[in-house]
Amino acid sequence: MYKRIFSFLACFVFLANAFVFASEDVLEDEESTNLEGRFQKTQFDSLDSFKWVYGTAVITAYFKDGSFKQGFALLLQNGLYLTSSQLTYHLGLYPQKIVAKMQDDSADPLICVAELQLKAMDSNKGLSLLKTSAFTDDYCNVRTESYYHKRIYDKYAQKIFSKKPTKDLIQNGLYFPVIKEADTFGVQRTYPIREETYYNEKLEKEVSYGYSLPFNSYEKFTFGKPYFDKNGDFLGIFSIIEDSYLPVLIKKEIVQQFICETEEKKILKGEISDSVCKNATYNSSSPTKIANNIQK
Repeated sequence: MYKRIFSFLACFVFLANAFVFASEDVLEDEESTNLEGRFQKTQFDSLDSFKWVYGTAVITAYFKDGSFKQGFALLLQNGLYLTSSQLTYHLGLYPQKIVAKMQDDSADPLICVAELQLKAMDSNKGLSLLKTSAFTDDYCNVRTESYYHKRIYDKYAQKIFSKKPTKDLIQNGLYFPVIKEADTFGVQRTYPIREETYYNEKLEKEVSYGYSLPFNSYEKFTFGKPYFDKNGDFLGIFSIIEDSYLPVLIKKEIVQQFICETEEKKILKGEISDSVCKNATYNSSSPTKIANNIQK
């Protein structure tokens, strides 16, 4: 059973702020709450040192009941996107349609680039994999792949299989994308509060799965948000693990395990190199179910 650190009331307040939308696809930015000392968020005006931001997408997942959810996803190789399972499941429904918006390195506003399809979801790990199903123009109309699309996918697809342990990379801060005014990306920095664990009955010990973050890191579009260190090394994805109502940074070792399990189950069909998973540093001692859920 995962640790339930914060009170139910505190978690209810957070989840109420991350509600399901049922109106227009409007990107809004919340004012950040400044905290004193180490946990004060730092805003960076220039994106020159944060090229990973151009591999970050804002996604909108539309459901059959008319509702939709918004959050972040990270572009990987072969047209795959990594996100939170909180965005790809709602009251027994999987998304009918998922639209991705990204920011070009030569222009500021977020624009539509692709339609995505749910490829795999593991709610126990709080993670989902999406696959590009079609490319779009700036206004979300389906079109053929262009030079612009190929350039983004070739240049900014992120590699997440670094062997450096997450715990060794987070000491100097975690960097993450935020949505600023006029639908543009910015970058902020925060610091982890503590490592979160759960008790693994098979191993008979506590197992680490991520890090809790200051509440001022939580924003309306927060699930699926990728985190990096100052050098651009991937650290993990913000989500909620099943049986725990505490939102945390799911560390990259868990992400690597999730992706390699989908490869082992032939869900990705060779889209991830076998050598990458063989050399990965993830702990596979606690396998979880992978649901291959394709929206209809």
